[in-house]
Parts: sequence; structure tokens; C-alpha cells
Amino acid sequence: MDHVKTFRKINGVDAGYHESVIHPANGEGRVGARGIDKNYTREQVFDLAHRMNPKPNIIIKSGPNAKWYFKIVPIQSLVAEIQKQTWRDTSRCTMYVLEWE
Repeated sequence: MDHVKTFRKINGVDAGYHESVIHPANGEGRVGARGIDKNYTREQVFDLAHRMNPKPNIIIKSGPNAKWYFKIVPIQSLVAEIQKQTWRDTSRCTMYVLEWE
């Protein structure tokens, strides 16, 4: 978390869908087709995201197994991307919007 300039936590929303999920190149922490191990702490997930290239600006905790997901969504289109997900139940999602140093 030392490299995170700011982050904002938003409950009950998600942005993007399957096409926006990215993973660490070395597969570290990966569980299943898209997610990161649900047992990682928020700090561990932020540190893992910092080591990625490109760095995700969105981190989601969601899904049937409450895994973590990394995404890159342009900040200027974030509201529109959130609106696109209103067709599904995102009430149990937690989104972190990150700004890196």
C-alpha cells in the first residue's frame, strides 16, 4: 500500500465485465479463470497490483467465491461503465478506485 497515492472504496458497484479483467503476468495469486485468491488481504492485493504492468486502477472484491479482480477502466468513463452493470446484482461487490504514485 506504500505506492497507492489515494484510493476510494465504493460498495455495491462494479465496472466492466469479463473483457476488462487483467492478471499478473506470472500468475501470482490467480485462482480459476479470472480471479485472485479470496484469502489475500486488501494490502496484499494492492501490493500485487503495484507489481503489475500495466497497473490496474480498479480492484473489485466480488463473485460467488468473493475473489479479487483487477481491471483497467478509464476514470472519465467510470460512471458509464458502472451504469452498464445495472442489469445484474452488484450489491455484494466492493470496488476500489486507485491512484498510483
